[in-house]
Amino acid sequence: MTHTFQELPFHVNMVTDMQYGTAEDGTALLMDFAYPRATPGMPPAEKMPVIINIHGGGWYTGNRAIERGLLMPLQGFFYASIEYRLSGQAPFPAQIYDVKAAIRWVRAHAEEYNLDPQRIGLYGGSAGGHLSALAGCTADMPELEGDCGWGEHSTQVHAVAAANPPTDLTVGESEWEWFYAESEIIEAFLGGPIQQQIDIARLASPMTHINADAPPHLFLHGTEDDIVPFSQASMMHNALLDLGVESTLVAFDEMDHGLFGYSALAWHYIMPFFKKHLGQPVNYGDPNKIKLIKDKYHE
Repeated sequence: MTHTFQELPFHVNMVTDMQYGTAEDGTALLMDFAYPRATPGMPPAEKMPVIINIHGGGWYTGNRAIERGLLMPLQGFFYASIEYRLSGQAPFPAQIYDVKAAIRWVRAHAEEYNLDPQRIGLYGGSAGGHLSALAGCTADMPELEGDCGWGEHSTQVHAVAAANPPTDLTVGESEWEWFYAESEIIEAFLGGPIQQQIDIARLASPMTHINADAPPHLFLHGTEDDIVPFSQASMMHNALLDLGVESTLVAFDEMDHGLFGYSALAWHYIMPFFKKHLGQPVNYGDPNKIKLIKDKYHE
């Protein structure tokens, strides 16, 4: 498949329809990505930190539309938005196999695109938040790596931001009514009824794999989420802290699953998080040359 290159305003390049892997069933796995290009008069670009976006949609729908993520290359990040096999194509663990292949693609192409393989972050919401947290806690875990490409590279990442993510798929019905009520969605993802697929549900749960080597996490979650309970984020946040892993939980009081109307505010937490844990992005100039003048200016 041929990918497409575009030059966008504000010195941003975008590539669409790039194949980052091939699934075991032959499915071509595609991503779109955008990154800052050299700015006239500025020093040569440093190696770029990378953010991989994983879309939501209940594991059965959604797409890799990149437009909402163009803020990231404007801030100096290499930003990739990936597709993955949906549950109608293949049940778990196909989805995490595909995510892991995208992480490996980044490392395999670090020289070509001037990327820093030691500064990779994941971001996703809902199902994408689940896959982000799962990938973050299972670096190089054989059962969840798959064989979709670039197998010689690691799947370690260095920061995870997850909005309203499912983190424990084994909780009871009283703790997560929606999960049990939407049986068709869950059965498609797990490959059968939860009662018969409890081992798969456990394997698919980020909570199962929490460890002291996990990367820093940022959780954003509405306290009145009626699709994925707030407790799903808070339990993983607390568990990470108990192991000494840095974690931040941003609670959106009285907000539901979509955080509708608050997505701009969410970026106030997401961007500083990635800048802190992935390091200063591409150098557009020396910030020490910039001075804020609030009084009268005298030469």
